[in-house]
Amino acid sequence: MAIKRYYASADNTITNAFESNLTTRGTGSNMGLADILEVFSIYGQESSGSQELSRVLIQFDLSGAANTIKVDRNNGVLPAQNEVSFYLRTFNAEHSKTLPKDAVLVVQAVTGAWFEGRGLNMENYTDIGKCNWVSASSTTAWATTGSDYHALAAVNNFSGSVTFVKGNEDLELEVTPAVVNWLDGTKTNYGFLLKQTQAAITGSSGSLFTKMFHGRSTEFVMQKPVIEARWDDSRKDQRGSFILSSSVLSSENNLNTLYLYNRFRGTLTDILGLSENRLSVAFYTASSDGAPIGVRAIVTDITGAATTAVEAGKLIENGNEITGIYTASFATTSSFSELNDVWHSGSTEFFTGSFKPASYKLLLEDRTEPYMSKITNLSSLYSTDDKPVFRVFVRPKRWQPTIYSVASVEIENTIIEDAYYKVFRIEDNLEVIPFGTGTTNHTRMSYDVSGNYFELDMEPFESGFNY
Repeated sequence: MAIKRYYASADNTITNAFESNLTTRGTGSNMGLADILEVFSIYGQESSGSQELSRVLIQFDLSGAANTIKVDRNNGVLPAQNEVSFYLRTFNAEHSKTLPKDAVLVVQAVTGAWFEGRGLNMENYTDIGKCNWVSASSTTAWATTGSDYHALAAVNNFSGSVTFVKGNEDLELEVTPAVVNWLDGTKTNYGFLLKQTQAAITGSSGSLFTKMFHGRSTEFVMQKPVIEARWDDSRKDQRGSFILSSSVLSSENNLNTLYLYNRFRGTLTDILGLSENRLSVAFYTASSDGAPIGVRAIVTDITGAATTAVEAGKLIENGNEITGIYTASFATTSSFSELNDVWHSGSTEFFTGSFKPASYKLLLEDRTEPYMSKITNLSSLYSTDDKPVFRVFVRPKRWQPTIYSVASVEIENTIIEDAYYKVFRIEDNLEVIPFGTGTTNHTRMSYDVSGNYFELDMEPFESGFNY
């Protein structure tokens, strides 16, 4: 699963709104332990020119502590810097007040340290404490009331915005530049500020009314603020979907990739004795009792050269070298119905496999084939510590078996080149993991000779529900 969530370590709502007496402002109030975060802009309530604002501060621990982005990046849990994207996600909290339709919220990086505080009261602003609208902590005031944040014009400063059309949407914004700056030390991590646009602050666009999110203290586990790391970890082992070279395809599209897995007692392990983790793969036209026989087939390597053996190396995935997995890419126009691949180093043979190349065919009509799918290895119960690999069986929806084929032919599993999954909670249809297509492809499935599959980290799921 190419998604990992990192939960907020501190959050708070700060405001300069009037208390219920419409005389005293709640600038000294603290709401650090409240389970709701609130952003609003109310113009002209106390008087024709009065302005009342509420903003949100959120911070995430990126230090060397366990289960943080920095540690996971150093340990190879996350891909290399340019291969992973980070998204700030906060989740809408329903309320009975007016929603901010067609409103824009700005997200900016904070410039100084602040203290979360222990306040709870979000109605009358009676819990006095730090941080608040005036002070970042018990010893430091904001340079500018309402919190300090990086100027937009400066180099390497982060700012983004999100539009809420209906007003009840979740917030999702890519914050990769800010996270990268924090990780490499270009900027210091003080978290994010969620605030109104300048037009809302001055009142020229009217009142923003109330946008509420669940805070980190919420009882709803999957609604807590997170930074979500996303990357594409799909593997395409084309042993079961090998296509012969075609003159109508580019040299890149004519390449196929085979994988070799060295898994010892459940753990991927490097093959010992290899020079620079390199193997050679030769191809034969036949085999007998698992041993290759016949003549060597001519293939084309990644440089376009004709050869009877290609070089294989360890899988490089998102900038990280993967232990115990080796790949070889090549193309062939062989007329044989089956080829045998022999993975070897010098005279030492490690593995002999086989694959059946299929011809590439042009179509008479532009039709998308619908498919039926089913996960074949589901369990009824999982722990939040589990990371199961789900195997997916796929067949064409229009498949029409005869009496003979039902009785004598095993249904072939169809491999889908680009298949994606989503996960939702059955009780309320809540999308836990939406389809991850587009730039990150973070829910794209892998496939091998047995079909499509994907790994799912159960850590984000709330216990006691069906998904």
